[in-house]
Amino acid sequence: MIAAPRAHLVAVMSACLFAGPMLAAGQSYRGWAGTSVQMIELRPFGLDTVPRGDVVTDAEGHLTYLGNKVTCQTSQICTGFRPLPEDRTLVASQDLSLTFWGFGVEGLSFTTLLRGRAHMGGDAFWPRQDDQFDAILGYAQLSRGAFRFRAGRQDLRSGLGFNGFDGVSGSFDRDRFRAEAYGGVSLARGLREPANDALSGLDDFLLDYGTYLMGASTTVRHFGTSLTARYHREFLSDRSSLVGERAAVDFTTVMPRFRVSGSADYDFSFEQLGKAHLTVSSPLAGGHWLLEVSGRRYVPYFELSTIWGFFEPVSYTELLVRAGWSPSARLGIRMAGGWRNYGDTGTPIVLAPLSDTGWRADLGASYQIDDEWALDARYQLEWVPGAFLSTADVSARYKATERLTASASVTTFQQIEEFRLGDGRAWGLGASGDYRFREDASVSGGLSTIRHQGGDDVFTSQWNQTRAWMSLRFDIGRDPGLANRGSRP
Repeated sequence: MIAAPRAHLVAVMSACLFAGPMLAAGQSYRGWAGTSVQMIELRPFGLDTVPRGDVVTDAEGHLTYLGNKVTCQTSQICTGFRPLPEDRTLVASQDLSLTFWGFGVEGLSFTTLLRGRAHMGGDAFWPRQDDQFDAILGYAQLSRGAFRFRAGRQDLRSGLGFNGFDGVSGSFDRDRFRAEAYGGVSLARGLREPANDALSGLDDFLLDYGTYLMGASTTVRHFGTSLTARYHREFLSDRSSLVGERAAVDFTTVMPRFRVSGSADYDFSFEQLGKAHLTVSSPLAGGHWLLEVSGRRYVPYFELSTIWGFFEPVSYTELLVRAGWSPSARLGIRMAGGWRNYGDTGTPIVLAPLSDTGWRADLGASYQIDDEWALDARYQLEWVPGAFLSTADVSARYKATERLTASASVTTFQQIEEFRLGDGRAWGLGASGDYRFREDASVSGGLSTIRHQGGDDVFTSQWNQTRAWMSLRFDIGRDPGLANRGSRP
């Protein structure tokens, strides 16, 4: 059953209501509009009962039925998962981004980014297909000299993560110093909804109150060094409970032979150090080599308003070494290797302690054959407790004309546990293209298919899928800074 694409209409109508009066008044504007359509094929699994008399024990001691593993709760009833018929779904999204200025007030502008969604057909569920409209951004901005003020829906990106909020912010930026302060209603992570509305479909988990946030940051730049300190606090709107309180420090130092960057954050709620990293990179051999060494500590962070933090997710420390070699302008080779050590899980030891060490390796190369053809290849290996990944990709890109580009790729991977491939391996093919048919408009699309081979249980059988997508984008208005530089190619 195909649903009417109301999200597309909502986004367009909202943009017209917002932009119409401004365009009529002759204001300057710039932005873009894009429409994307995706077809996704999925194979779900269903739980089914199995006659106990038909269950056998394989050579490894597992209970199986027709080669699929099963679980027997009693002497008469056994259950197991089986693959269901393939499901497909067709979803569409519409994005509209616009910035307006020229209202007779120096430094005043308005920015908006709207997104509409529509479920076009199919029975398979796709995340957020029932969320038909989002106002991702929508704020007024006033810039005067070193000062900048914003009011409305904003994005905040920092070492403490990505925060969206409805509120106000102000900053001062001059020479070697920058300061910023902000505050408002916090939006749920990954969503553009207030925290108490984002879970409206889950009544048992619905927050009784919204969440407020407030924070500030300062940045000092001097002698090739940039240092930023940030404080961020979130609490329920009735001030009855704290949701989160953290601080972070980030720095970057550029020296003649080295570049050093690092960051660390502190969680006041648990009185503990959170994520931290230190990276040192240096060009060698006249710039033909680039060597980078990173040390990282990762601690999962959860707000106090969620139960997930109660389970104390395990942290890890990691040492990663990367190297890049460019013997010529056309050839580039990259290598990486890492070691990871996980913290104590706090679980009882039954037979022997589990390994807490993981390894990873990465090898890739890119080669520009000529002005039209380019090749890229990569192999990645990751071996950590409870999971294993071995994947390889090869892609080719062909620039037929200044307006038309095409690419093709081949991929294969084996991943135990997470994708349930078992002893099998997946193989995939993909193709895509991009065509700019006007200076301000382009269309692109692609198709990929994955086929699974091998494996000996239900979780690894017929893990096949096909996906296709197409998008259309139009640029709106022109960049005033390019007005005297002629038309774009």
